Amino acid sequence: MPRKILIVDDDALICDLYGDFFEQNGYEVYTAQKVEDALKILRGQDFDIVLSDVVMPGRSGFDLYEEVQLFNPNLPFVFMTGYEHEEKVLDKLKEYNRRWIAKPTKLEELLEVIKREMQ
Repeated sequence: MPRKILIVDDDALICDLYGDFFEQNGYEVYTAQKVEDALKILRGQDFDIVLSDVVMPGRSGFDLYEEVQLFNPNLPFVFMTGYEHEEKVLDKLKEYNRRWIAKPTKLEELLEVIKREMQ
C-alpha cells in the first residue's frame, strides 16, 4: 500500500509538479490549495505526512499545522517557504520545531526530507 502525502500550496503549479513527482515515486498524492480544503481532506482519511506552504492567502500553513495538532498531533508535517529570510516566518518555524525547506527546492532533496520525516 503506497504512503499517502497531502500537499498544500496555493500555487496550483507547485501542487501539480510535486504531486506528479511523488506519484512517480510511489506515493498516493492528494493536494489542496486552501487550508479549509486541506482540513476537510485530513479529517476524512489517514495520511503519512503533510507538506505545506507557509504563506498562503487567507489562512497560513501555520494555521493548518495548529489545527492538525488538535486532532492528529503525531502526523509528520513539513513546511515549505519562499520567505526563509523573513524573521517572523523563521521565528514561527523555530517555535514549532518542525522541518522546513526553502522554495524552490530540488525534487530529489524534497523526497529525501519526506522520507526522513516519515521514519
